[in-house]
Amino acid sequence: MHMTKALKEILARARKWPEEVQEEVVDTLRAIEAGHRGIYKLTEDDKAALKRSAEDVRLRRFVSAKKVAAFFKRIGA
Repeated sequence: MHMTKALKEILARARKWPEEVQEEVVDTLRAIEAGHRGIYKLTEDDKAALKRSAEDVRLRRFVSAKKVAAFFKRIGA
């Protein structure tokens, strides 16, 4: 497989970018690559959301099926 012209061009320009910007690009590309391999690395926000969700389950904080149905009816889904 070959690299597209657009990717080659942007990578050539990237050589002149500040190091911290290049690192951001590397992180983004790694995340994209991982998504194509079926691997996802949780972010700190993801971990915090999962912790909140686990706490909701532990405390039995659920929305009733009736409220869920009403919500979907209201939005037309």
